[in-house]
Amino acid sequence: MKRVWLVAAVCLAGVSRGADYFAVRGGIPNSQYFFKNDRVGNQYLFFIGNEVLSGAGLKDPGLRYSTQMTQAFKRHFPGANPVETRHMQPGGSWFGLYRCSRGQPVFGEVICSGHLAILDFAADDRQTDPGQAALALEGLLRQITLYRATHSRILVYTLTPELLADYRAGRVPAYIRACEQLADHYGVPSLNLARYAADKILAGQLSAEAFSADGIRPTDAGARLYAEAVAAFVDALIAAQPVPEKPAPVKLPAPLFAESDDNGRIVAYEHPAVRREGAWQPGQASPVPPFRHVLVTDRAGDTLTLAFKGSEIGLIDVAAPDGAALAYAVDGAPFQTLAPPPGAATPAMRPVALARGLDRATEHTLVLKTASPGTARIGGFLLNGTVQDAFAGLTALQRIDAIYAAMDPLAYTPPPERFAHLPKTLAALRGGGTLRMVLLGDSIMGNTSASSFELLLMRDYPGAKIVKIPSLRSSTGCTYYREENRVQEYVLRHEPDLVLIGGISNRSDAEAVRDVVRQVRAVRPGTEFLLLTPVFGAVRDEHIKSFTREIDTSTGNFRHTLMKVAAEERCAFFDMTGPWWSYIQESGKYYGWFMGDAVHANERGCQIIGRLLREWFKSEGRATP
Repeated sequence: MKRVWLVAAVCLAGVSRGADYFAVRGGIPNSQYFFKNDRVGNQYLFFIGNEVLSGAGLKDPGLRYSTQMTQAFKRHFPGANPVETRHMQPGGSWFGLYRCSRGQPVFGEVICSGHLAILDFAADDRQTDPGQAALALEGLLRQITLYRATHSRILVYTLTPELLADYRAGRVPAYIRACEQLADHYGVPSLNLARYAADKILAGQLSAEAFSADGIRPTDAGARLYAEAVAAFVDALIAAQPVPEKPAPVKLPAPLFAESDDNGRIVAYEHPAVRREGAWQPGQASPVPPFRHVLVTDRAGDTLTLAFKGSEIGLIDVAAPDGAALAYAVDGAPFQTLAPPPGAATPAMRPVALARGLDRATEHTLVLKTASPGTARIGGFLLNGTVQDAFAGLTALQRIDAIYAAMDPLAYTPPPERFAHLPKTLAALRGGGTLRMVLLGDSIMGNTSASSFELLLMRDYPGAKIVKIPSLRSSTGCTYYREENRVQEYVLRHEPDLVLIGGISNRSDAEAVRDVVRQVRAVRPGTEFLLLTPVFGAVRDEHIKSFTREIDTSTGNFRHTLMKVAAEERCAFFDMTGPWWSYIQESGKYYGWFMGDAVHANERGCQIIGRLLREWFKSEGRATP
């Protein structure tokens, strides 16, 4: 760590551009492009960091600096729809390295999937060595860009008692120096709210007590100081760069610190590299977010083993009053005990480092075991490194077969007359022709495409060639596609033989689906359609909240009205909702076991979709591999 500290301790010059509390540097031109041109929907801004983001201590939550920054962007781009999302976490920048890795979901929590990430870890990094914080923050900055090369990033430093004490003593805090050196190296804008507030306090314009009751979370008066700084910063940020004609990928320089590593990731407990021994139960409900599901055992002595390469290994689990103590050993060393936190009154997510400073090029082995009575609830492992890819070398078809082989098999019998309105489709499949298939809908239809079900169909119909064309728009259904001749762009230009319409974004509007069908057939009268009822989505969605195994024909629910439209328009119809949710309910697993986030399917969920479609399309009398 010594070399990191010596580099980070260098005083920075040339930071200010019109103010001594912010630096524009390379700006956020890519975000400016998206603010101006992206009209798909909400533009999510990801504020990631400490408890200041919660707005605790404010009477007016609209004074949160995250809200003020979002509104400032809106003033500059009135046609945009920026939406702030705030992600508070324990562990500061260290856990941020894992939580935000390549936009990886932490069992359903997708971080940094928008176009702008605002990072603020000053409060939670208070007890962290600045050199160690710099390593984590550099890895995090790199991972955001590795996830999406057009991502914009901003660093924010909010005030803490330690930072105020340094400014009061006339010195630049070591933490700020380290962060600013990274910001210079990567050309990232930074906003030093700590410096701005400290200057006002030291000038006597506001007392420290009036600024914040605890030195961290501002009062309304303190938040108004932050708001002043935010407004000036955003104005300068937007003025510094013109809106580009198109987003430009960010080119990462070499790491500033040799010890930095941008391989941080959460290795989920169900990863094939994790070997389980004992009575572990996967896919169980978690008592705390953001876990969608956890691995559970109540038996002492059950073990998990992970082989990996990397510099650091840790654990993320649920610490609870009934929690079991855990013991761990790395590379055959004596076991060390990780006891439940003393006095833990309620369950909480617990990220913890187990071993640091490992040779990142060497194979290591972690063994974790339950070491006392109680319940262990494991989420995954925090690894700055790599694990073996269990699917390396497999074809796409072999990969989805391997995923499905680890699941309980589907039991679904499709209706016998399902091909009545698909004569050309069935002829192309059986006769070995080419079938151009358009998938129209939203991101759930993206999950349908990701299932690679067409590979299963081509295996069932060896002579057929299926050209699958996903034609998708996030959160979009036929209420959108029916307007302004959009069927030309989204359907007709692809010259489809078969169109699959589905997803969860049709707003229960079966008439909009009918309109799209008629518009397409007015131009291509021979086009065939398969209408799909919804799968996946949030548990509050109607097709889950009011689920019935068979379609309820006594009410005007969407499944019923879509079935009627299909019959009247001579479209094929697949009530996928019934067998899909029945499978999940009967699986013995929590819904989150099949989810990638709060709405979408993960690889297992995609295989439910894909295997149901395979069974629906499977011709009677044909052999099943």
